[in-house]
Amino acid sequence: MKYSFVTILFLALSLHLGYGQDQILPVPSNQPSPAQQKQIARKYGMFIHFGINTFHDQEWTDGSKPASSYRPTAIDADQWIKTAKDAGMKYVILVAKHHEGFCLWDSKLT
Repeated sequence: MKYSFVTILFLALSLHLGYGQDQILPVPSNQPSPAQQKQIARKYGMFIHFGINTFHDQEWTDGSKPASSYRPTAIDADQWIKTAKDAGMKYVILVAKHHEGFCLWDSKLT
């Protein structure tokens, strides 16, 4: 009897937690959203994906690379920005957290 009660309670809580949250669903559109329009207006820019994979000469990894292999020694970020400006780029986006979970720096959220 006790087992049945615990099972029912667990299922009820699971359903409540799973279905009680508002979901944000994509809305199909033939027109760009305001946020997309702002990005389009920025035109030409650069994304910098600099992280642990840089030191393994790999584009994609599964998050199993050791953090100790992230060893930047001589980074010239000013040169990166100068190159972007010289190429006519209007913005630079530095990817701080990558798909494999590696973050360039810790925060309260990582």
